[in-house]
Formats: sequence, structure tokens, C-alpha cells
Amino acid sequence: MKAANIGLAPHHCRTHVEHRARHGSYWLNSYTAAELKPYLTAAAAYVGLRAANDKFIKAAVEATRFALEEAGPVEIATRLKGLTAAKRAKIGLARLRVAKVKPERIVSIVVAVHAIAEERGHRPKEFRTVQACKAVHRLASGTGWVSYDAQGREHRSRRRAYPRSSGPVLRLMGRLLEEPSEWVIEKHLKGVLAHKQRYGRGPRKGSN
Repeated sequence: MKAANIGLAPHHCRTHVEHRARHGSYWLNSYTAAELKPYLTAAAAYVGLRAANDKFIKAAVEATRFALEEAGPVEIATRLKGLTAAKRAKIGLARLRVAKVKPERIVSIVVAVHAIAEERGHRPKEFRTVQACKAVHRLASGTGWVSYDAQGREHRSRRRAYPRSSGPVLRLMGRLLEEPSEWVIEKHLKGVLAHKQRYGRGPRKGSN
């Protein structure tokens, strides 16, 4: 990009720069829901079994709950333009709160993303952070509309508006989601992978 006078990236083209903005890596693609599912199943079961007694998991759940409660008001997706990345990240957390996404679910997703990344050898921290954000953000990212007819009956539109899933907001929101679970990842990641191997399906042959 720098050599072509179309940007400042010294070693990558615009396609790869945009790919990194969306996925957290110049070459790795985002994990699909199907790819993440066995890891999430294992993480959710593991967290659920230990949430009441393990101090690290308990602390992560409470810290995540506090982050959601302190995120502030929600704004609809069509009104996010012009807001700072930090503000949009907070709104993303607030949207999860309004959607009543449980903190235990968020902790499980964050741990599951780190588990699949660990098993596949995807080491870059930025990639893991962005993937954690994208996986959680799917739970409550869009804004729909409600209308009422002459009889006062409610009608919900199937059309939804979604905020742009790219750039600094993914990194900021991802860090807000990851920070409460850092000790869980440190202490229990191997246990989650062992749980998956014991009770779930093993990794697919030839997966990257």
C-alpha cells in the first residue's frame, strides 16, 4: 500500500489490511459457529460444573456481570456512526445485557475461542481477541423494528440493522470481554481441551 501510494501499510496490500480489520489476522479467517460448537459445548459444561466452587471462574463470571451492568445505555445500530470505538464497544456490552445474555455464557465463549485457537496453533493475541468479540457479538448485534397495526397488534420486522464488524471496536470490546476471564484461561484451558477430547469430538483431520 505504501509503495502504491494508497495507504501506509509497508508490507501488505489493501485486501490483507481489510482482512485483518475484520478478522484480527492478515491470513486467518474467522471461526464459524460450526467450528466453534464442540469447543463451546465443552467450555460451557466445564464452566457450569465449576462455577459455584472455583474461585477463578466465579470471579470471571462476577466481573463479566459487572462489566455488562456498567456498560451504560443501548443505542440502535443505525445511530452508531460518528461514535468513538470505545463508546461503541460499551454499547456492544450493553446490548448483551439487554438481550439477557448470561455472564457464564460469555465466559464460556471466550474460553472456547482460546481453546480452539490453542488446539489449532493460532497464537496471535489480536486474532484471539477479535474472534472472542465476534463470537460473543453474534448473540446480540442487530437492531430490529416493531410496528403496530390499527388494532394495536404488534408486528416485528424480519429486517435488522447490524453495526459494522470491523476495526478498533472489535479489539476494544474483545479486551473488555477477555479481561475478566484471563485467569480462567490461564488455569483451566488445558482442562477444557481435555474435557472436549473426553466427551466431545476430536479435531478434524487437516484443520488449520
